[in-house]
Amino acid sequence: MRVRTERLTLAGLSVLARIPEAPKALLLALHGLQGSKEHILALLPGYAERGFLLLAFDAPRHGEREGPPPSSKSPRYVEEVYRVALGFKGEARRVAEEAERRFGLPLFLAGGSLGAFVAHLLLAEGFRPRGVLAFIGSGFPMKLPQGQVVEDPGVLALYQAPPATRGEAYGGVPLLHLHGSRDLIVPLARMEKTLEALRPHYPEGRLARFVEEGAGHTLTPLMARVGLAFLEHWLEAR
Repeated sequence: MRVRTERLTLAGLSVLARIPEAPKALLLALHGLQGSKEHILALLPGYAERGFLLLAFDAPRHGEREGPPPSSKSPRYVEEVYRVALGFKGEARRVAEEAERRFGLPLFLAGGSLGAFVAHLLLAEGFRPRGVLAFIGSGFPMKLPQGQVVEDPGVLALYQAPPATRGEAYGGVPLLHLHGSRDLIVPLARMEKTLEALRPHYPEGRLARFVEEGAGHTLTPLMARVGLAFLEHWLEAR
């Protein structure tokens, strides 16, 4: 299948799109901290060739936007990271809604690392894509390192009520978590905690996990292939 790459403007933002000849569905891909729209799309080979119209844009302070990304040397690093996440969440919802109106196709969501946390934020506020891939991320914020200052009310709220604790709002949207067994950035235990929190709110078969033995904090080709199969299943199921 022929695929073309274009730049679109959606919700006032520059969006990179990989467009197949006969798209069957949309996939909005959300990159992680220090990432970019180009990087996340490069990690999803074969998706466009299988009929998914891929969309990605740069998070606040990332890529072509005014930066730089948050630095771990800052005493407010955690606060800055989650301010980016909250801004990314609002923009992602607007981009997704405009894309659905423009293309008239079912919408799926994928997020890597911080992008996966943003996907959880969207689900927790009632956003309803057809399915979600959460690569190397979780529905809980990072542990606060010693000496970090958090005063922003929006960021404090993420710690008081993390998205994964609001599973009743997810509406049973099919969700697959994909993780590495040796992830030192987002420990596997935090992903497992996410699934444990969500499981009481999910029907059988709609909440799943895939753990790649030996993988670290990397969206691997195997994870990408497993994620594609999950999306195709739920696209056919609808």
